[in-house]
Amino acid sequence: MDINDLDVDYLEEKRDVDGLIRVLKDKDYLNRKEAARALKKVGDERAVDALIDSLRYKSWHSDYIMLNDVREYSAEALGRIGDERAVQYLIESLEEDPDEEVRLKAAWALGEIGSPVAMDTLIVALGDDDWSVRRTAANALGMIGDHRAVPYLIKALEDSDWEVRKFAAVSLGKMKDEKAIPILLEAMDDEDADVRWKAMLALAKFGESAVKPLIKTLENENWRVRAKSAEVIGKIGGEDALNALIGLLIGKKRDRNRHVRGKAAEALGRIGDERALEALRYAQKDEYLFVKDKAEISIHKILKKHAKTRILNFDNGEVSFDYSEHWEIISTSDAKKVVRGLYANNSITLSLNRNTNVAEVSSHEFAEMLKDVFKVQGSEVIDERDFEKYGMEVYEIYGENHEVTPTSILIVSFKKDDLLYYMWFVGDPTAFEEASEDIEIMVDNFYIYS
Repeated sequence: MDINDLDVDYLEEKRDVDGLIRVLKDKDYLNRKEAARALKKVGDERAVDALIDSLRYKSWHSDYIMLNDVREYSAEALGRIGDERAVQYLIESLEEDPDEEVRLKAAWALGEIGSPVAMDTLIVALGDDDWSVRRTAANALGMIGDHRAVPYLIKALEDSDWEVRKFAAVSLGKMKDEKAIPILLEAMDDEDADVRWKAMLALAKFGESAVKPLIKTLENENWRVRAKSAEVIGKIGGEDALNALIGLLIGKKRDRNRHVRGKAAEALGRIGDERALEALRYAQKDEYLFVKDKAEISIHKILKKHAKTRILNFDNGEVSFDYSEHWEIISTSDAKKVVRGLYANNSITLSLNRNTNVAEVSSHEFAEMLKDVFKVQGSEVIDERDFEKYGMEVYEIYGENHEVTPTSILIVSFKKDDLLYYMWFVGDPTAFEEASEDIEIMVDNFYIYS
């Protein structure tokens, strides 16, 4: 093989799949490793057969540690490509490969491909000796979404490793199977804060079907469970939720714990119903400052929500959208960030970004690029959807980042012909809740002129 044919960086830059496949079969293990890494980035289905061949474990591989990387990158590349021809071979890797990193990547790839055929193997992988494989299997099962996995994910919430428990909760939230509600409620008292957080978010995804079981837990002897339940009930909302939370502040069911009363007051502010004002004003007289402060803040939120709000319009001749007076429009010198909004003491921001000459890039392809950015930033994609309106392709991605402080991220892209705009909202999860109506206004009426 000519020396130029072994310049993997050059072949990757040129997206020379055939050249990379040749290097993938080179006798030098290091070259094979680099070729597999490059094919992972290129992500072309023409490489599927060669990647399957380099993925498969053989007993003599154990004598060459470098080949673990080849198999690992090959599994990752197959997941990125998403071709179902790879499913059976990825299953074999997850079942048989002695290297935990290879098994991890195989589990990840099976989740990315999303084939139900892999479900049984992923369920078995929930018992893998390595916690990172168990964690990835739990997440992959949620991506596949087959409800037959629910009992096994429930059991995974008892795993000794907090990351496994965390992703089991995330996956159960995606599936919204009511059998998981009781165990997710228990997980809200997990020793790990991130598991508690994910269990709460998972329950909130159930919507009103979770409210009645949650209301029952308001009688739990553990005040922490009662407080968390109040918080989730507030996120879900509805008539039953409103009445239950009011009951924690006044009347015979008034909670004896100040932290629970404070969380109930806070949750009522999130629901924003004027019928809660009487209970909140009563809570303003509470003997504890924590309860008083939460009640006062919630009263302010409710009154502000029901006050008449002016709706303004941004129009630069190319795009148009409405926004409320709670947002400030700022001009910037960067053409790709033509507008930025501020909300709740700068705890949430919006940037509006512009791209041209993107006729060949679909809204879905652009969303995949954005999801790669999520991964680089350590953020996790929680939900996504795509649709069309006013002649525009629209793609929404909602994600979260907990590396430093909990942060919510919403990206909504709008594509029409060769022009693409995307709104990028970033901020504190509580601020997101408060700004939800404003965000909905901006997203719903966004328009790109022809």
